[in-house]
Amino acid sequence: GTSICGVTAITALSPAINASNRDVAVAVANTVAFGTVGMLLYPYLFHHVCSSSEQIGMCLGVAIHDTSQVLGSAMAYKETFDDELALKVAAVTKLTRNLGLAFAIPALTYAHRSALQENTNKDDDSNKDVAGEETMSGLQTFKKFVPSFLIAFIGMSTFRSCGDFYFGPDAELYHSAMSFVGNDVSKYALGTAMAG
Repeated sequence: GTSICGVTAITALSPAINASNRDVAVAVANTVAFGTVGMLLYPYLFHHVCSSSEQIGMCLGVAIHDTSQVLGSAMAYKETFDDELALKVAAVTKLTRNLGLAFAIPALTYAHRSALQENTNKDDDSNKDVAGEETMSGLQTFKKFVPSFLIAFIGMSTFRSCGDFYFGPDAELYHSAMSFVGNDVSKYALGTAMAG
């Protein structure tokens, strides 16, 4: 959670590695606690330590774990020191880190399953082929290692990036539709997800 995307990475990986509720709770609590402290302190610390807006934005985007906390600290910095560039750099830095989910979740899931399989094979006294019992078709194996939300995340990121590239900054209808989805629809979707 601290290396990629905070709570999202923890909740995405925990079912794949059969993490206990206690382990997930401790990881989420630590990520949120340290992120909150960072969100409150880092904008002021980096203002004195870093020499440019780009450095400040990069440090905010790397040092704070959760996406919402990065954007919160960058917005606080922007409002306090009137620096829009630091906000933009922090957002791009954090979203670039978030792309690591596409690789880290399947890789860590595979590594966990492989280690589990190896331990099972070592502990099996009868030398029974455990791998043969869990053989699955290609799609089932893919689903086991790649969570469905990750496919949706990559798909929406690709859709938005291609749309921005194709339509450019002058397509008013496209940008108003993206603004509606990003601002209005996402609020209701987030509220529904948190309630359910």
